[in-house]
Amino acid sequence: MRVKILVTLGPSISDYYIIKKLIEEGVSGFRINYIHGSPNEWDEWIKMVREASEELDKVVSIIGDIPGPQIRIGDFTAFEVKARDKIILFYGGKSKERKIPIPHKKLFEVLEIGDTILLDDGKVILKTIEVGEDYAETIALNSAIIYPRKKIVISGKEIDLPLFSDRDIELIKFSVSRNINYLAFSFIRSASDLSVIRDILSRLGGEQGVIAKIETRSSVYDFDNIVEKADAILIARGDLGLHLDLEKLPIIQRSITRKTVSRGKPCIVATQLLESMVNYPRPTRSEVVDVMNAVYDMVDALLLTNETAIGKYPIESVRWLKKIIEVAESSLEKRAIDEFRDSLEYNSLRDKHAIGLTLLSEKVNAKILIYTKTGTLPPYISRVRPQIAVYVGAGNKKIAERFTIYYGLNPYYIKPPTDKPLDYDEGVKLLFTKLRESGELRYGEVVVEAYGRKELGIHEIKIRQVI
Repeated sequence: MRVKILVTLGPSISDYYIIKKLIEEGVSGFRINYIHGSPNEWDEWIKMVREASEELDKVVSIIGDIPGPQIRIGDFTAFEVKARDKIILFYGGKSKERKIPIPHKKLFEVLEIGDTILLDDGKVILKTIEVGEDYAETIALNSAIIYPRKKIVISGKEIDLPLFSDRDIELIKFSVSRNINYLAFSFIRSASDLSVIRDILSRLGGEQGVIAKIETRSSVYDFDNIVEKADAILIARGDLGLHLDLEKLPIIQRSITRKTVSRGKPCIVATQLLESMVNYPRPTRSEVVDVMNAVYDMVDALLLTNETAIGKYPIESVRWLKKIIEVAESSLEKRAIDEFRDSLEYNSLRDKHAIGLTLLSEKVNAKILIYTKTGTLPPYISRVRPQIAVYVGAGNKKIAERFTIYYGLNPYYIKPPTDKPLDYDEGVKLLFTKLRESGELRYGEVVVEAYGRKELGIHEIKIRQVI
């Protein structure tokens, strides 16, 4: 399986044995959605993930999701509305009536008569008929239940909010102190947002990879600049579908994927992959087609959200996602791979090393073994979408964990037997031994060993047979 499976932590999988089972099923990364839960819960999840991965001798990553500039409605008792019911929105944090409190006054500055308001990822649609300084009167366009603390969006409009709240800064500090591998930042609007994020992480001494979540109109417009500054891209289709025309979403997803992958950055697709499995043990046919199309687009990873966080069938969801990915990968046409590779530019020596290594290995049906000290070479190999197994050894565990969201890379932590760092030959030798002992390499198989000796400007390729 070359496309990676990422899952969201939550009540449904907050159990050591479930987390362990998910890793055994092929999950390579766990997301913490900081909108929900508390530091004590997050610490417990982090502890379980790390202990389970160590017990299984598997490399997995943890992704912290920072809420960013968004507006959520306040606290109240959930209530049901019928189509054409009048609903009042007002500035405040709590309500005891059938009214919706809005803790941000800026919403009323932007809101106009005739605007469409979307709540809870579009499950509730309201039409604005009157607006005041701190209130608005709306009409419900559909029957639904309105729940507290859900996201609110004005269709076609973005509200100018600060990039980070005080709570967001505390969440970044928490993530740095816990050595979280990646931080996903919600509602990125421009490349300048990423410059601010880099500056904050630098001041805190954080080395986290920065994932830019694409979910607003402005992020799509400035995408070419955003992708250059981000370490990875996450296409958050839930919010993106609220800000842009739904029928254009597949086109935007494909365009973003191609641009991201061509630059050698991981591309993650999320939201409603197998949404029906929150309540049912099988996905719908349209969900299967959606996931298959993402695999055919050669995304790096697929992220389950509600399916594993609050769903009734988290393990079954992962198994189904794995099954769909494997079938899609096995039916991916060689012509599609060739066309994709032909669209890439190969300017540097590393680019040429990666494509040459990959084509050679595929031609002789060999598995690739790499040992990396800096983590530089493996992304170049992932970029050309290898169709054979690629095993990456690293003496630095953080570097190994970084590759858990990259297409086609199977990372392994190679613990040096002494305090002295391993050289490339020793690293590959230990990786070979580890794979041989685990059964990943079998007698008679051909392997291609590769590494770049940066200090000499040499990129080596060796072919050997497993004996």
